Amino acid sequence: MLGIGEFAGLTGLSVKALRHYDEKGVLVPANIDDRSAYRRYAEAQVRAGVVIRALRDAGVSLPAVSVAIASGEAERALVDHRRRILEQREREDQAYSAAEGVLHALAVPVNVSERVMPAQPFVGQAITVPADDAEALSNEDANQVFSALFAQLQASGLGPSGQFWTALRAGERGTVEVVCCWPTFSAAPESACGPESFSGVLPSRTELVVTWRPVEGEELPEGSLHPAIVGLFDSIADRDLSLGDADVEVRQTVLGQSEDDYAVEVSVTVSR
Repeated sequence: MLGIGEFAGLTGLSVKALRHYDEKGVLVPANIDDRSAYRRYAEAQVRAGVVIRALRDAGVSLPAVSVAIASGEAERALVDHRRRILEQREREDQAYSAAEGVLHALAVPVNVSERVMPAQPFVGQAITVPADDAEALSNEDANQVFSALFAQLQASGLGPSGQFWTALRAGERGTVEVVCCWPTFSAAPESACGPESFSGVLPSRTELVVTWRPVEGEELPEGSLHPAIVGLFDSIADRDLSLGDADVEVRQTVLGQSEDDYAVEVSVTVSR
């Protein structure tokens, strides 16, 4: 039998660690003196002590070490731990790359201006998504809506009269509405709208407009608020503008048709 000090010296585990492992049931001494509570270990436990130290030094959690010692599957525990480390490292690398992309995108200068716009009739269709899961809406979903609206307007002879846009606004009960809109030559009658679309008119207004153009060769990470919208709210704050108590509708459109040469324009009404 080996005293706790001798056992600690052989296995490289500290006396404090051995007491802790005893309390947790990971490595229970072969004998504990009833009077002195002095712990003694069997020679056959040295192997387990060395394995425990090796696994703990490698970062294996104590519960996993306990299972490995009880089952005799130390190598499996180490392999599983390695797999988890690599998976975590991959997630961290992806998060780092995404963060780097966001910061680069936010560093791109934006063009800010105000413009006076006439009233603009349009036809739109809203897509409702959970506010805490905006990524549930894909580009394909929006493209399908825009394509259907385009065909609808072509058939009715109402347009489109220009570039489409999306409008983001608060929905009901924790949702967000992404409204896909096509401008029309004139106000669309109800008969020209489909079962899920509607007609409306953007009133004459003064808009604050921000235009953002990506840096060639860099992609904007998914899931991040678009830097053009960030720039828009920066501009609102810089100008000390008041948007009133009404819900703010941010409108976004893409200028240019090429994937390699385009700009994103966002606007918000500052006065009517």
